[in-house]
Amino acid sequence: ESLAKPLRRSGYFPISVVEMISVGEESNSLDRVLPEIADSLEKRTFRRLDLFVRLLEPIMLLVMAILVLAVVMALLVPVLKSSTSL
Repeated sequence: ESLAKPLRRSGYFPISVVEMISVGEESNSLDRVLPEIADSLEKRTFRRLDLFVRLLEPIMLLVMAILVLAVVMALLVPVLKSSTSL
């Protein structure tokens, strides 16, 4: 039995990976196809991780700005209230 059939049934692997394994089995070059699959999946994972980090940086800056604004407002509001009540 081929390796691609149970991988396809499991649903844990992308269709492109299963198709590449299937072609590698049919052409009897599975030993060359598997490292290529691993390299492509590794590149895809690094791209997604890089994108996540690039998106996380502005979000963290925004959160920090909100926290600083909250601290500044917590310090200034009592001072402004006390100056207007005189």
